[in-house]
Amino acid sequence: MTICVWFWTDINRELKGYKLNNSLITLTRSWRWTLTFISIGFIVISFQDLSCLQSINSSECLKWAEPSKNLSQIINQLFNFLFGASFSEPIAKFIGLFALLIYALGIFQWFIIKLPRSGRYSGFSNCGE
Repeated sequence: MTICVWFWTDINRELKGYKLNNSLITLTRSWRWTLTFISIGFIVISFQDLSCLQSINSSECLKWAEPSKNLSQIINQLFNFLFGASFSEPIAKFIGLFALLIYALGIFQWFIIKLPRSGRYSGFSNCGE
């Protein structure tokens, strides 16, 4: 994934049209370097626990499951904060299906109308004008 971010031709082509002091270039470079350093860190950590490839359920490998548990708790608290209303199951199901319908209509509209007219055009080239 990290290599793809650096050799993503659509992004590179769009960024060639900007001056070096543009905020979009700065943001893209910082995104790429951040992703690169995170990936390198994960690779280094992974090489320290090569024995976990054999048996992930061993006692030495329990730390690999901890981040997902912590992340699950954080996401749970965040959603409880954002969506703290006490919905009944039918109301929650209706809201979810309605949101899915709106999303599907938007994607369908984009595939039928927008994509055939402009292709895979991001629109960033007109941003600096």
